[in-house]
Amino acid sequence: MESHATMSETMSEMSDDLSALAWVHEELRRSLDNAHKALRRFVKEAESMSGSDVDAVDPAVLRTARQQIHQGVGALELVGLPAVAVVLRASEAAVQRFIAKPEKLTEADVDAIELSSFALLDYLQRMLSGKPVSSLALFPRYQAVQALAGAERIHPADLWNHDWRWVDIGKDSSVTPRALDQQAQEDFEKQLLPLLRGNNPKAATALSDLCASLGMGASSLPAATQWKLASAFFESQAQGLLKPDLHSKRVASRLLAQLRAFERGEGEVSERLSHDMLFFCAQSASPGDGRKAPRLAAARQAYGLAQHAPADYEVNRLGRFDPAVIAQARKRVASAKDAWSGVAGGEMHRMGGLSEQFSLVGDSLKRLYPNGDQLADELQNAIAQTQQSGTAPQPPLAMEVATSVLYLEASLEDGDFDDPDEGKRVARLAQRIASVRAGHTPDPLEAWMEELYRRVSDRQTMGSVVQELRASLSEAEKHIDQFFRNPADRPALAPVPQLLSSMRGVLSVLGMDQAAHAVLRMRDDIDGLLSTDVDPQQVVQSGTFDRLASNLGALGFLIDMLSVQPQVAKSLFVYDAQAGTLSPLMGRSAAARQATNLVVPAAAPAPVEPRLIEQAQSLAFAAVSDRVPLDEVARDLEHLSQEAKAAHQPELVATVQEAKEAIEHAASPEEVAAVREELSDKLADFVHTASGPIPLDEAPVIVAKAPPPPPLSPTPTSMATDLGDDPEMREIFLEEAREVIDTARTALGALEHSPANIEQLTTVRRAFHTLKGSSRMVGLKEFGEAGWICEQVYNTWLAEQKAADPGLMSFTGNTLGYFAEWVEAIARQQPAGFTSAPVKAAADALGRGEAVPAIAASPANDL
Repeated sequence: MESHATMSETMSEMSDDLSALAWVHEELRRSLDNAHKALRRFVKEAESMSGSDVDAVDPAVLRTARQQIHQGVGALELVGLPAVAVVLRASEAAVQRFIAKPEKLTEADVDAIELSSFALLDYLQRMLSGKPVSSLALFPRYQAVQALAGAERIHPADLWNHDWRWVDIGKDSSVTPRALDQQAQEDFEKQLLPLLRGNNPKAATALSDLCASLGMGASSLPAATQWKLASAFFESQAQGLLKPDLHSKRVASRLLAQLRAFERGEGEVSERLSHDMLFFCAQSASPGDGRKAPRLAAARQAYGLAQHAPADYEVNRLGRFDPAVIAQARKRVASAKDAWSGVAGGEMHRMGGLSEQFSLVGDSLKRLYPNGDQLADELQNAIAQTQQSGTAPQPPLAMEVATSVLYLEASLEDGDFDDPDEGKRVARLAQRIASVRAGHTPDPLEAWMEELYRRVSDRQTMGSVVQELRASLSEAEKHIDQFFRNPADRPALAPVPQLLSSMRGVLSVLGMDQAAHAVLRMRDDIDGLLSTDVDPQQVVQSGTFDRLASNLGALGFLIDMLSVQPQVAKSLFVYDAQAGTLSPLMGRSAAARQATNLVVPAAAPAPVEPRLIEQAQSLAFAAVSDRVPLDEVARDLEHLSQEAKAAHQPELVATVQEAKEAIEHAASPEEVAAVREELSDKLADFVHTASGPIPLDEAPVIVAKAPPPPPLSPTPTSMATDLGDDPEMREIFLEEAREVIDTARTALGALEHSPANIEQLTTVRRAFHTLKGSSRMVGLKEFGEAGWICEQVYNTWLAEQKAADPGLMSFTGNTLGYFAEWVEAIARQQPAGFTSAPVKAAADALGRGEAVPAIAASPANDL
């Protein structure tokens, strides 16, 4: 199983909207490109004025560049990538330093900032492509810009996204407790010097034993934890599990400084130092069963890092090329591929442009690929030979050139320019072209070439498969919806079993066994409805309705994932045979997809079309974003108004009309901002009401608009069903929730002394966001709803830039206490008395300026 830290990071990243990340990536690329151009323009203007009497170049250009970089920092934090934002914040700090001393800025400094941006964009592109990449890979570029910024601290642990907390690592019976005194300091110093001079396992072992003894003799949890982490840190070096470097040696020196301060009765236990030692424990190779390095194993186990794999933060892998150059290469290769395909197919009128097109491809090859000049020359020779013949190329040559171009297209899409085999493959492609040009029999396709064709073929085939599945699912949804609107119309369900059988066959061929089982269960449910008279209330109470709705939604999500990441889609959905439901293992993505409203006739409100919900949700995003021009918002409002009228949604029509009038009368930027915010809030309310209690950062899910079934008696079994019968996931959630609540309480304590501290307010907001997301991962919908309510309170507070007042402090303290009790009730499998209702009541009272009521579980429902 993944480590706690790795699981948390993965869950957080997968709950983020890929479409939002893609948008941020493109916007960030443009902003950073503009910032780089501004910096280079400043350097050139400064150089041109050197030695003249003209005043120094106006640093306003630098301020503009800093502002563009600062906007990128905010965007990265918005999509939940704080470790990446740290890198860009370092670039911002470097530019800020040059604003004070603009004459110091050089072309080399701009290069360093630009290369840091390239690495950051490369990292995001790999994330979007679904490739595993550690944020530590950004460290070489981060280190360079931190040096420009004059930072006092430059450490790879700054990019390690692991929230710190004090943990009891456990007892070490192999040592005797020891007090921290002058003799301990002298013993530490005696062993540290030989360790710093070189790799000395004996000294590292002695230091590990000493620190373990100090940990056993410590009187407080922080002190004990720090010395036990130090013991594990030195043990990893003694056993050769951690490669020593400058950063690890500095940690050892800092530990000695802290020991001296303790011995003098000064100082406090350093969280930063302890966090850095934990980082190196995580960077150590796995101690296996723990017998070789029991202290390291205990530390990694206590912090949930047992399966954590180290990452190389010294090799500069990311951002070696300008993203604009890569984008240009993609266009060139696509154009050349199309032209060569046409000529090979007999379109001789395209022969004339081949030389120029492949010359451009060759230019990109030489820039981006090892041995690219070899392949560029051979491609150009193949084109020249074809043009001289005046006929379509022979099949062997057509095949070899097509294979080379296909490889370039795939590798540019993957962005794996650090693949160790790339140089060999490029050279091999060149050799094959040279061989067939010389008239030799073509060699058989090599294994990696066959895999290349298979992968591209699968991707192209997948498009038609996804289209077929989506069409079948849409047709089935339409018939099921028609039936539930009028249960007397049983013929409406007649086509559904065949549609589901067709889908099941396709899913089985694709190896999507979990989804195929769910479709089979859906077909059985439909067959049951077709063969018996239907009582709507019995359908609801039996769970058939909810099960169909849930499975339709999950299948829609899965099919959309298939079109983006088919391999990932196969492993991220689980079928619960007992419940008969298909569920994703991650939070729902907000990528474009259809949601379904199945409406039982007994439900009073009219259904809202999913398309209208998505339009309102999209406009809610646009309204609150300064990046979307107001005229575009107004145009979208007009379109939404027409759609709302056609869908007979008078409340939405009224909301849109009020917003249109408010926009027309808004005179100042402040009024425009207020109108935008109010519109976003109202649209959010509409989406929330129409599709259920779902925040704006998630897409609508299937909502059954029907009278709820009678409440079940709360039992531990029903609770376990909500958690997917997965005790490991439940324990991960409980551990993370406790940690997050502690973090929020610490931030709340800081706000008591500094109510206007935006950083602490943001920390609390992020805590509620994490509680919301983590709980939904394990099916705790009420817990997630309560977390969302609190998050919205803080979103509003932060948007208004208000300091924390007694009302907010009281609300936050009460809700954190309530969440803490709720977590422990879940641990006991007795959460029945806890709901989101008291949290909502408290939030509403806070919004009205009233006293915040107490937030407590309902005793009537407790077991």
